[in-house]
Parts: sequence; structure tokens; C-alpha cells
Amino acid sequence: MELSARTLLELPGVRRQVDRITADLAAGLHCLWLLPDDLVDGGYAEELHRAALYSSPERLDIPAPSDEETAASSPSLEPGSVPAGRSWDDLPVLADYDDGFDIGWAPELPRQRTAPQQPTDVPEGPESGLLARLAKELSVTPGEAIDTLTDPGARWRPVIGVRAWKETATAGGPAAPERDRGHDVARLIRALGAAAKQAGLPPENRPRLLVTARIGDLPSQLPDELERDLASSAVHWWWDTLDRLDSATVVAAVGARGTRPGRRHGELLRDRILRAVRDEVISEVCGPDLVLGWRLARRWDGSQRTLQGSLWACLDVGGAAPAVRHQPVHLGVGSGHRPPARLRPVWARGLIQSWDGRARVHPAVWRRDGSAPDQLRVLVSQAQARILLPWIEDTRQRLAPLALGGVTGPVADLVARYVGRLPAEHRENPEEAFRTIEVGPMLTACRQGHLNLARAERQLLEQLVLARNVLSHRGVLFDRTLHALCDELAQADHRWSGDE
Repeated sequence: MELSARTLLELPGVRRQVDRITADLAAGLHCLWLLPDDLVDGGYAEELHRAALYSSPERLDIPAPSDEETAASSPSLEPGSVPAGRSWDDLPVLADYDDGFDIGWAPELPRQRTAPQQPTDVPEGPESGLLARLAKELSVTPGEAIDTLTDPGARWRPVIGVRAWKETATAGGPAAPERDRGHDVARLIRALGAAAKQAGLPPENRPRLLVTARIGDLPSQLPDELERDLASSAVHWWWDTLDRLDSATVVAAVGARGTRPGRRHGELLRDRILRAVRDEVISEVCGPDLVLGWRLARRWDGSQRTLQGSLWACLDVGGAAPAVRHQPVHLGVGSGHRPPARLRPVWARGLIQSWDGRARVHPAVWRRDGSAPDQLRVLVSQAQARILLPWIEDTRQRLAPLALGGVTGPVADLVARYVGRLPAEHRENPEEAFRTIEVGPMLTACRQGHLNLARAERQLLEQLVLARNVLSHRGVLFDRTLHALCDELAQADHRWSGDE
């Protein structure tokens, strides 16, 4: 079972974006919500659209085109042909990527002049087209629909929902010419906005459109056009929508493997730490791809030697991974509120996304460009450090007071020799200053004979130092070392808590 639409809608980041859209609609703005292709292909876009639309008390959801309307309007393709613009083989080189002040155009590409919008060659019949379906819902003729919605005397000012990915088929599909792709949607936005202004309606008393779309469903210039019309429109991108909490929530929803009843406290704690590390690694590696995180959480056993194979197997679910060119991709920090113009086709395919405030490349790209081992090493190290370093520090704080009993000389001398950052009152209260000693100097003091620890505490200290050193240098704790550390942490907690 894949990630459910209900689970997606309950995530904090998704709710946050739905709430922003609701607030803009309530302020009288048309809203364009742009989603990556996979949210439409996976069936999530429908539920997202409904969640945003049904947040408004007054609404009108335009039905999708009928099968007959779609068949009459869609062009036929030769057998084996591929719609233009849908190849996976054109991932750009992004070595000079800078997303701090994007103005919507790549610096190396000149701004192209866009030809004025031309009317479609196929005239709309009275019973077809987006406007005709809107008029039918209003029980008026197509020519009366706009006037009815903007009538100053009308009391009903609905939010009108449009599923642009459904409308694409009636305008010739994604392979249609630029002037045909999404022209009905663009024309409705412009016409309704102009009529509302002409009627003198204040923003809070205007009919508004909620258009949920992929970038391939609309004329390419429309999102930027609406972004510039701040008084009438708001554009919301599925970009930096999700963060670490969302990914962790999805991974946790899969459910941890249960432990057998009757196991000792130390074993339960060991399993809990290992499970926390495993879940954090999944969240870090999969990032904003929640479906991939869901799959990997169900498949991976937590072992470093099986991680890459499990990840590739999850990418292959439902078909082969996309054939991405073997080209380096370098992204900067900070992503703004939308993908830069030259990244939008790649963003639409799900290969680049902003997650937790940073632009992230999808694992499918690493797989094809040969950088997977390096990428996995960095991300696994970050995930392990995020979970284990707090455990190491907590254990150090509990171990230091116990080590005071093993000091072989004056405590003040030991503090002066091994404590790096001496507190101001270290001379008056050297015992308290000793509590700040780090695990590395503590182990050195043991080896130099200035500190005697019981065998169990000495073994624990050695594991703490080893793990801390590896993680501090952005290394990875492999299975044997990770398990040894978790064993020592659990046993120490068992000893010090006094549980039998």
C-alpha cells in the first residue's frame, strides 16, 4: 500500500500551504497552485485540490470534461510517438545555480519574446469548453457566465475550482502548441479578473478562481504574469512546502517493527536508538519524496550494507528509473518561494525540490551520474549525528560525576590539564569544573593513569570517543560500530538507573 492522500493532507507542511491558499482566497485573490507531475500521476492532486477548495464556505467546483469532450478535442499521436517536452534526457547542468534573486529567466539564456495570445483554431461549441461547463453550473448561457459572477448586486461570490490537468486534454494535451495548452484556463482567469475590476468590486467581494495545475497544463508565461499581478492573484508552488518533520512523520507512520514482550529494558533502549537512527537516515536520504520514504521505510532493515540496494529497489517500483544524463548538478542554499525558471521542467519531473529550506536533488539523479556513494555517505553521516550526538552528550554528563571517584590526584590538577574551557570558578570548585570534561580528554586521562574507571565505564568511554570522532569528521558509523555503541549506551543506562 502506498502513501495515502489522507496521510499527505495531514502533514504540517501541506496544511500550512493549504492554509496560505485559503487565506489568499479569503482576501479576494485568484490562486494558482502549481504541483509536480508525480502528484497528479499518483492521484494526490485531486485530494489536494479538494482540500484547498473546500476550505472556502462558498465554492463552485467545475466538473472535469466529459469523455466525449476530451476525445473530440485531443489530437491523435502516431504509434510509439512521445509527447514533446516529456523526455527524461535533458537534465541541465546547474553548476552556476544561484537562487537568491531569481527573476524568472536563466542568465545565459536571452529573454524570448512571447507572441500575443491567439485565439484557438477550433471554435468552442455551445456545449463544450471550460466556460460552457462553468455556465452550466450557473444555469446561464456561456455568454452570461462572467457577467453573472461579477454582477454588483449578486450576493454569492464563490471560489471557483479548476483542475487544469483535466482541462489540458481538451486543449490538445501536453504536446499541444503553446497557444492551445491551457488557453481556456488562462482566458477565464483574465476575463474574470478584468470583469471584476470593471464592475468595481472590492477584493473581498469578488469571485475567485482556484486553479490547480502542472506547469505543462498552462501557457508558460502565465505563472510569471500572475506573480506580477499582486493585487489580483497569488501563485503557490509546491516548492519548500515540505520539511524534515513531514518526512519523519511519513516514515514513522509506517510503524516500527514490534519488539517481543518480556525483553529487558536495555534491549528495548538499544532497539529504540537503532530505530531512531534508521528512520532519520530514511528521512534524510529520501528528503521531499514522501512516497520513496514510505517505500524505503517498509523495505530497509537498517543495515548500511543493504541501504543502497534497498533504495534502488524502491526507485524501480512501478517501472525503471528515469534515464537522467550523467551530468553534475550543483545547487546553492536557500530556495525562495518558487523554483527558478530554468529548473522548472526538472522540478516538474520531481528531480529537484526544496526541502527543509534547501534545494535537493532526487536520488534517481545520483544513481545515474555515479555520485550515489558520496551522496549517501554525507546524508547518512548527517542523520546519524543528528540522533547519536545528543545521546553521546547525555551519557557524558552522567559519566563525568561517576569518574570523579577515580581521580588519582588533586582534582584541580586534573581539571587544569584536561578540561579545555575552564569555567571562571574552576579554582574554587574544581569538582564542578570536572563535570564539563569532554569524552576525548577523559579517555586520555584514563590512558595516562590520572583517572581510574571500572572496566564497563572504560569500554563505554572508548565507544563514545570513537563514535564522536567519526561523526565529527562527517564519517559514517557502520553496522558493527553502531551496534556496539548502542549496546554500551543501553547497558550503561541499565546500570545507572538501578533497574534489575
